[in-house]
Amino acid sequence: MNKQALIPAHIVANNGAYQSIGSQIAPNMRRYVYFIKATNQVVGANELSIARGPAAAEVVIDTVQAVLQYDIWEYPEALPENAAPIYIFEAANQFIRVITDNGNMDVFILFADEP
Repeated sequence: MNKQALIPAHIVANNGAYQSIGSQIAPNMRRYVYFIKATNQVVGANELSIARGPAAAEVVIDTVQAVLQYDIWEYPEALPENAAPIYIFEAANQFIRVITDNGNMDVFILFADEP
């Protein structure tokens, strides 16, 4: 992994509907996510669901729990040069999709697209 080649993406996820973070994954490419940070904006508990797939066909692959407003979930805490990806999305997945169960959550990722 080349840290200079990582692409940032940010979205304010909410509980209205799944939203895409980052652009559509190009054909014949894979999206390797190396870092994710989520900050709860709701006064109270909130859950972020991370999913793969096109609209109306999302499949949840991970969830993040926040208990209080401004709780931060950051993984990994440090990003070494030899880090392995934490999520891998195929071109057939089309998008990385996120949704919460109780309101706004800031979501930031670093990723790279490779064949």
